[in-house]
Amino acid sequence: MNDYSLLIKKDLWTVKNHIKEIKNNPKRLIPYLLGLLWIGSLVFSTMIRIKHGPTETQVSLGPQVTGAVFTVLMTVLLLYNTYRGTVESATFFSMGDVHFLFPAPVPPKKILLYSMLKQTLQQFFLYGIVIFALTPTILQGTRLNLHYVHLFYLGYITPILLMAPLNFLIFLIGSKYKLQSGLQKGILGLAAAALLYIAIIVIQSGGTAAGLLRGLNAPFINYLPIVGWGKAAFMAPLTRYSPFSTIAVIMQLILLAALILLSYRTADDYYEDVLGATEKRELRKRQKKGLEKREMFSFYKKKQVTVREAGTGPQALVWKARVESSRVDLHRYFGFLTIAALATGLGVGYMAGRFPAGVVPLYVTNGIAAYLLFIFSAWQNRFTEWGKPYIYLMPGSPLQKITAVNLQDIIRMAINVLVLNLALLLWIKADLVTVGTMVLFVISFYAITLLSGFITRAVFPDAIDQKALFPLFMMLQIILLLLPGLAAGGIMAFIFRTPLAFFQGVVLANAVIILIMLALSSKIYNYVEWR
Repeated sequence: MNDYSLLIKKDLWTVKNHIKEIKNNPKRLIPYLLGLLWIGSLVFSTMIRIKHGPTETQVSLGPQVTGAVFTVLMTVLLLYNTYRGTVESATFFSMGDVHFLFPAPVPPKKILLYSMLKQTLQQFFLYGIVIFALTPTILQGTRLNLHYVHLFYLGYITPILLMAPLNFLIFLIGSKYKLQSGLQKGILGLAAAALLYIAIIVIQSGGTAAGLLRGLNAPFINYLPIVGWGKAAFMAPLTRYSPFSTIAVIMQLILLAALILLSYRTADDYYEDVLGATEKRELRKRQKKGLEKREMFSFYKKKQVTVREAGTGPQALVWKARVESSRVDLHRYFGFLTIAALATGLGVGYMAGRFPAGVVPLYVTNGIAAYLLFIFSAWQNRFTEWGKPYIYLMPGSPLQKITAVNLQDIIRMAINVLVLNLALLLWIKADLVTVGTMVLFVISFYAITLLSGFITRAVFPDAIDQKALFPLFMMLQIILLLLPGLAAGGIMAFIFRTPLAFFQGVVLANAVIILIMLALSSKIYNYVEWR
């Protein structure tokens, strides 16, 4: 027991140090208070949905859609994690844990068991935020029986808790008994069987959505381990409770305990496996932070680039971005994403040409592209260049540095969006004003999230804050950067009575926000420096 008390003390010291940091700087409590406010708004929205409830039409279809989405999503996650377990091990450690814990006078197997239990407990609460945020959306088409709300949560969380221990156990067994090839074939066989089942459903139902929903909600699915048992509990408060729902949760928990215990018993000598997996995860983290440039595709190896000249000051950041783009992609200004944009434009344009709908497909395609770019670039803002100390020592004004950090990415994305729209123009008739507006519309969303990177560093200076409060950060991004453009676009569309005016209003609002951020860059920059 003393071994485990040492591990518990280590984690308590980490929490204590974080609390001291907050105590020394009370302003860091503000994001947490805003997080509580966000959770409160979710509770309020959920209670409103429960009180009013959906219509009878929605109730007749909502549970089927929810059940089908749950089945597909959990099946994909399960197959991905199990196949990944044949290639690399899941790791429950950071490099700091590896270097600190393994030389410690604690048996390695106890370290593994403690870490697996700790991660399971953390995931039980952290991943609950996802389903908590989605509950108002789910309640738009379903009714939730509050007597069984615990089954709703346990049915969602137990399949997720099972995936990391299952991944780790598959890796251990595959490595120890040389079964990687056989396990891969078995997992691919299960994936093929799932796709074949969906294909049969589609053929039998004549391609109708109703037939597909019936197939994905077939009763036998509830009796399949992990996905089925989780679904049986998850759907109990949305459809009808049965004793099997409780039994399914119990079997999930027993399976979780069995996987953890079996991993503990099997992991006799796993230090090298854990070290390798942890190093790979650290490399992925460095790639996300921009400290290492990731390769776009595994078959496309990094090129050797001869740097004939380099700028000084902020211009050096521009040259750095150009060299990195040249090394890992086809060209410094276009690459594999450009090819994907061309293929998407040609495909969507061809389908739109078969079903004439004017310029609506152009609007829809660019709207989806802008949304995806906003979400993914907002995620990357957690790993902004402003987290690196050297940028504050470099000569140059804040405006020059902000421009230099983001210029290469914005130019590359502008080329991709232009290619997408030119490909659409081969099939869709639109004037140059419309196409130009669409390009500016997408790029404005991309630029606005990239240029807000230095503000991200000011609001979330600590790595723990960035990870724990990422949902709050996304909410702030949507409120401060997304909603003003949508409001301006709505006003413009109402005044001029044309869909194009909506996109022009969004572009105008985004341009104003970008100019405001750049105008205030000096003040924000001085606040961020050395934090």
